[in-house]
Amino acid sequence: MEARSIPSVVILAMAALLQFTTPAGAQLPETNPYDDPNQPPPRPPAPPPEPAPPPVVEPMESSETLESDADASASSGTGASRPGEVDVLGAVVATAGIAGELVAPVCDGTRNLRPLPAADALESFVRRREEGALIVDTGGLLARHGVLRYIARRQPEALARLVRGLGYHALAFGEADLSDPRDAMIERVRALRDEGIPVLASNLRCDEANRELCDLLTTGADGMPAAELTDADGEVTRVAVFSFIEPEAAARVGPDRMAGLRLAPLTESIRLATLAARERGVNTVIAIIDSGPGATAAGRAMSAVNDLEAQEKPDVILSADAGSELLFARPAGFRPAIIAPPPRGATDVRLRRNRVTHTSDILARPVATNGTPAAAVVRFAEAVGANYCSTFGLTLPGGQLTLTDDEGAPVPMTPAALADLAAGVMREATDTDVAVLNRGAMDERWVPTNPRGLTRSDVHVAVQYDEQLVVAEVPASFINTLARSNPGGRGLVALGVTLEKPDGVTEKVMVNGRVLDDSARYRVVTVRFLAQGGDGGALGGATDQEWEPVPDTTLRTTLEEFLVEPHGEDPREAVLDMRDVLEWTTRIHLDANFAGTAVRDPNAYGEGPLTNSSQALFAFNTQLALNALGRHASWENLAVANYSLARTSDSGGLDEGSDLLTYKTTGLYRGFRAEHEEIYVPDLLVEGLVRTEFTKADERDHRFMNLRFVGGAQFRLHLKAQARLVTGVEIIEVFDDQLRSTRPGFGAQLNLGPWVAMQAGRRKLTLTANLDWFYTSPGTRNRHVLQGLFDMQLDLTAAFALNLNVTLYGLRDTVPATESMPENDGELAFAIQTTAGLRVAWTERWLAF
Repeated sequence: MEARSIPSVVILAMAALLQFTTPAGAQLPETNPYDDPNQPPPRPPAPPPEPAPPPVVEPMESSETLESDADASASSGTGASRPGEVDVLGAVVATAGIAGELVAPVCDGTRNLRPLPAADALESFVRRREEGALIVDTGGLLARHGVLRYIARRQPEALARLVRGLGYHALAFGEADLSDPRDAMIERVRALRDEGIPVLASNLRCDEANRELCDLLTTGADGMPAAELTDADGEVTRVAVFSFIEPEAAARVGPDRMAGLRLAPLTESIRLATLAARERGVNTVIAIIDSGPGATAAGRAMSAVNDLEAQEKPDVILSADAGSELLFARPAGFRPAIIAPPPRGATDVRLRRNRVTHTSDILARPVATNGTPAAAVVRFAEAVGANYCSTFGLTLPGGQLTLTDDEGAPVPMTPAALADLAAGVMREATDTDVAVLNRGAMDERWVPTNPRGLTRSDVHVAVQYDEQLVVAEVPASFINTLARSNPGGRGLVALGVTLEKPDGVTEKVMVNGRVLDDSARYRVVTVRFLAQGGDGGALGGATDQEWEPVPDTTLRTTLEEFLVEPHGEDPREAVLDMRDVLEWTTRIHLDANFAGTAVRDPNAYGEGPLTNSSQALFAFNTQLALNALGRHASWENLAVANYSLARTSDSGGLDEGSDLLTYKTTGLYRGFRAEHEEIYVPDLLVEGLVRTEFTKADERDHRFMNLRFVGGAQFRLHLKAQARLVTGVEIIEVFDDQLRSTRPGFGAQLNLGPWVAMQAGRRKLTLTANLDWFYTSPGTRNRHVLQGLFDMQLDLTAAFALNLNVTLYGLRDTVPATESMPENDGELAFAIQTTAGLRVAWTERWLAF
């Protein structure tokens, strides 16, 4: 909560305490809390009324005097008034959270559109306007809903006539309006202006290139032209209405919707607008403030005016989205009163004065409904329904809903299921690994028009916010953050990314059923709203990536185009499952190392380093990997080359230091673990290994080459640790006719990593280790071969790193008999090469669609 919100909560709590602890019949001090030069002078005390039973006032009945104790206790707390003491100076009826939800499609051949419950709350507006009430909406009256969005693009004048027919004097421009596509929103505002209905956006500012929008809106300190409300005695109350959006809304709607627009600071905008209204002789200033949902929105609205002087504060604040938790509140200083109409409903606000105490108060009551929709909504549905259903009401060829559960019952299409389907379609259409979509893009109350199939209407009604698709190639760290910041997918649909066994020793991030590769990059598709930091930066790190827009492709059009094509099955089954797509990965490491020493000692001092010889060492280490990974099988290929040359002042040339080429190819079947991922459930493997050299040794007339072919099982001890048990044959000295032999054997392998030991931003330290032991001809020749690799890499940039590489080759074999010695078991011989230097690393992934 913001620092200034805390006093507001305290103020609201004090107001509630005052309201509910004032004894019945108690009178507050007889001073007018609205006693300022802009208020009308108090009336002389009225003579006591004749004793009479109080009249019964229905909740929605217009009355010049409200005399019941229930009405008084629901007001600002001026104490219970006796019959005839209270005059109604004027009334304001305000709606909130309508969001275009006035009609819904039916399109069943007998009926086109039906009024929604929100239309019931508007039924009395025409009568209330005729009785002198001021009718306003607190924002988003015509925004978001698919039917009204369709009409706004094709018949905006029909929407304007609807608003006029409902009786509205003015509409506030709220966050929901700001979230709508700019072109449709401008056409809607233009039609309303032509119909004489102002749309208020008091703190919205436009740059020169977007001047058209602000020219159509009522901005700045103008506000709605002051309305004059006249009571039964002919006294006039001048009311001005302004509308403000908190600047924080810009981050929620996203930079795309705010292009060329800005929201001026809330407090200063309210101060200037209120003072301007007072100078025009306005008695009552009403400020509509859109500051987010819930009671905290009212607290933020109060914070915005808390430090203003009395004449700078509005008299009433209408909180646009706090009505789900709040109806009425008032600070200890009485001004301003805070009123929050209920979502998709209305509140009747009475401005009242007590004739005896000469004090003013406010009564706020939700507008009751009788189940009858407003006549203007019924006429609107009849006028536009046929055209809408003929265009949008037919089941799409690929939208047949035929999915059933294990018992054969139909599986309903829910908003969550449609969000998952939309994410899958986004991913398939853009050939990406992961699709990210905010769940708020879908209307959580949507149900299909036809339970047996999806229509264009379903797509346009369910998808509240249509955004262009954008694609980026992101590092594995981005996927890692996404998996951990979106537990259970509550805020985002992150299709393709899962976090398995969180907080456990075997915790792992999976991408389409495969373990996240820390060194790879992944293609991600999302909507521009999230990519540009919308929804409060729900997609963490998105603004750090380079997103490329997909031309002429939006969320809604992508889903609609997928459903237009026939699939022969339910669309939830027809969308491509990326776990069935083969993933290829290529990895190249090129290590270059140089070391040199220059020594010149003509006087033969022979001290310290001067005793050494001049020398130079050149070495390179290359690793090439090509891997294919499917849902149940994989193919791994790794080639490693180690070679070095050394020269000293005594050698007179370059001597070969190390020379080893290794190629290993492995096929793995992972089907058993797909059902039971336990440590004791193995993967089956077959493997081939080749060991040879670049150049032949001087003492041989052929190149050394050994082959090995084995099969066995792999056990995953940990996400980064696998143990293999293998058995097979080894062919020794392939090119030597005399020494060539094929021998059976068995062995074990241990693979560790790649393990990210440390990471800070783009820099990370990665460790990898492999150990391979194979034993052939047990009991006879007893040949042991041990190979090892340890690699440490410190990334400097995406392509360059520092590395330390250690390779081991060990051999213990039977020594053949000679003229002087019998055959015997030899001792362990080994060669270790250690290199450190600069590495050029490159990793590429692609999907074989």
